[in-house]
Amino acid sequence: MPDADRSAIEIKILLRNLDPTKTNIKHKDRLRKLQKFRQYVSANPPPEFYDDDYPMLLLGSESPTADEDEDLMRVNLFGLVRAVGCPSSDHKDSLKRSARPAIS
Repeated sequence: MPDADRSAIEIKILLRNLDPTKTNIKHKDRLRKLQKFRQYVSANPPPEFYDDDYPMLLLGSESPTADEDEDLMRVNLFGLVRAVGCPSSDHKDSLKRSARPAIS
């Protein structure tokens, strides 16, 4: 599989696991996926990405490229921008605990 194709798959795996509305995905699962993605992009040599991958990573389903991808038409993906701004369900006026690792 070409490197850029693998990058697109890694982004989709990450974004599917950032959705805070899915009760089966716990905090530690989100952290593991963020860490795995961080290790992937930090590899030497760094992986290649398609130009479409950057808006997808940041915006998720709200990116213009998500409408063109048949795999993502019925899926609501939280991009990194939405993930870092998710309010905590337990603490008023606070963000989810996974917001800090998503920012870094």
